[in-house]
Amino acid sequence: MTKPQNFDDHASFSAPIEDLQVRIAFLDDLVEQLNQQLALQTQEIADLKKQMQLLYRRVESSDLSDGIAPFDPMSDKPPHY
Repeated sequence: MTKPQNFDDHASFSAPIEDLQVRIAFLDDLVEQLNQQLALQTQEIADLKKQMQLLYRRVESSDLSDGIAPFDPMSDKPPHY
């Protein structure tokens, strides 16, 4: 003999399922937000790398020796020695 289905049993099964569906929806939203943030940060890192390369090229191409005498540690001792 089969047990007649009670609405309370059906409601007790649907509540945890609804809770799981809500949690999945929030997790999906969170994953999408994190994905967007990761994409923004990846682009920002790429831009910063390009800026660093430009700065390195600019420093390497500039002649910094104009007006600056080479440093000789033997003859250029600090005054406290």
